[in-house]
Amino acid sequence: MKIKSKMIQLLICLLMLSSASAESTKASVAKVDYNEIDDLLVQVVLNMAGNEELGERFYAKKEAAKAAQEKMQSAMMRGEAFDPRAAAAGMMHDDSDQKKVDQLCQKHLLELIERVFEDRYEIIFKDEYRSSLLFTRGAIDDVTMTVKQELLKALPSN
Repeated sequence: MKIKSKMIQLLICLLMLSSASAESTKASVAKVDYNEIDDLLVQVVLNMAGNEELGERFYAKKEAAKAAQEKMQSAMMRGEAFDPRAAAAGMMHDDSDQKKVDQLCQKHLLELIERVFEDRYEIIFKDEYRSSLLFTRGAIDDVTMTVKQELLKALPSN
C-alpha cells in the first residue's frame, strides 16, 4: 500500500512538473509569411478611406510595369531589337508611391497584430519589412492564416 501511495504521489508530481514545463515553452514569437498576405494587405490598405488617389497611381504604375515587361518579352520572342534601358525604366517600381504603400502596409499590419493578438507575441521587424525569416531558439507560431482572415474581412464588399 505504501508503495502504491508513493507511486501515485510521484506520478502526480511528475504530471504537475510536465504541465508546468509545457506552459513555459509556449511561443512568444510568431511568424507571418508575407508572401501569403502581401497582395491582400496592399488591397486592404489601398481601399481604406483617404488612400484612393494613391491606389489609382500605384495600380497604374503596376499595370505600366506589367505592360513594359510583356512588350519586352514579346520583342525578345520575335527576335526584334528592343531598348533595354527603356524596358528597365518602364519596370522600375522603386518610387515614392511604392515606399508609401509599404509604409502604410507595415503600419496596418502592426495595428492588426496588436489588435488581434494583444500582448501575446513580441513583434520584431527586421531590416526588410517583408522578410519572413525570424531567428529564435524556441517554437514559432505561424499566424499567417489568422492575419489573412482579418485582411479578407477588411476588404470592401463588391
